[in-house]
Amino acid sequence: MTIDEKTLKNLIGFRDDQGVLSFYVGFTPEQAADPQPTAPIEIRNQMRDLRNRIRDDHARDLWPAIEARLDALNGQLDDLLDPRAHGRGRALFVAVSDGRSETVAIQMPFRERVIYDKGAYVRPLVAAHDEGRAAGILAVHREGTRLLEWRTGEVEELERQAFELGDAQLADIKSGPSGNNPRHMQEGAVNRERFDDRIDHNRTRFLKGVIADVLETASERGWDRLILAGTEKVRQEVRDELGETPFQLLHAEQSWEETAPSAIADEAWPILRSKHRERECQLIEQAKDRALAGGAGALGLRNVLNALNEGRVAHLLVRSDLELEGYSTEEDTLHAQVGGAAAQAGYEMHPEEHFVERMFEKAITMGGSVTPVDAEAAELLDEHEGIAALLRW
Repeated sequence: MTIDEKTLKNLIGFRDDQGVLSFYVGFTPEQAADPQPTAPIEIRNQMRDLRNRIRDDHARDLWPAIEARLDALNGQLDDLLDPRAHGRGRALFVAVSDGRSETVAIQMPFRERVIYDKGAYVRPLVAAHDEGRAAGILAVHREGTRLLEWRTGEVEELERQAFELGDAQLADIKSGPSGNNPRHMQEGAVNRERFDDRIDHNRTRFLKGVIADVLETASERGWDRLILAGTEKVRQEVRDELGETPFQLLHAEQSWEETAPSAIADEAWPILRSKHRERECQLIEQAKDRALAGGAGALGLRNVLNALNEGRVAHLLVRSDLELEGYSTEEDTLHAQVGGAAAQAGYEMHPEEHFVERMFEKAITMGGSVTPVDAEAAELLDEHEGIAALLRW
């Protein structure tokens, strides 16, 4: 399974009058092989803590319904926590009132979490969607090429192309000079050089065709990264033909000529992940430059909320561990505090415990992107309350 914008929007719309329970678990291959995995223990502990918070914080007519739904989850939780099941990262969303549920399973592990909110808690999925966005893989070898796509921890093969000699080149091989005739030996060496030159020419033409296909596919599928795999020699050939590209070019020394897609996915992830911080820093610096120049950028909570409420946010950048409380209105606006223009307009303010979640939801439902920024890059946001945005205008 992959996570796309449609998946996120559908889950953002998964709501219930009595709230939704969200469960996240993660299994690395080592954890999946452990006869006593820790995920079940962590989830049960968080469920116990949630029960205690619910009793303290929610109306007496609501917490019995939540308790009853938690008690009825044993079968679904067993499936979620089965280390042999598909998906290194799994999520379960359950409506409290009627038990409606949705599940997600991807090949990127989640941190264990149990959350109660008015709707599905999607922050971990938003992070997986951002880090797991599609990337291309071009494996190049002497016999041809293999084009694949990596997305949220899984790899799909898209196309293979074989480098084949034409009839004219094959005929040259068969009709070469006889080794029994010394007078033709020198002529044979010259012909061999010409033959090799024609092979090189054909290979260059073949690579040009492959690269044209790759550029078209990258544009169609929205790739911003391409891993080029193979020996240094063949990678250099492709680099020379590629020139400037609309995507970031990464390199793998493996050939991946016949490697299984699942194995490629495991080896490709560290390569892709190595550039994640660099991208986050670039996005933040771009937002800063725009904002400080009076352009399409916003820094700090107040400015970003104003842009969100006006539908201007193209890309929301938020420190991944940021937790805020704020307010929403029936007019679908978000506010850091009671008061100001919203209060003057008579809007009824509703407190939001998971305020950052509401910001994510609003940005996504309006067609924007969201990047939860990891710790190192997030330092660039420290003086701006941990939040910035690239704007549409």
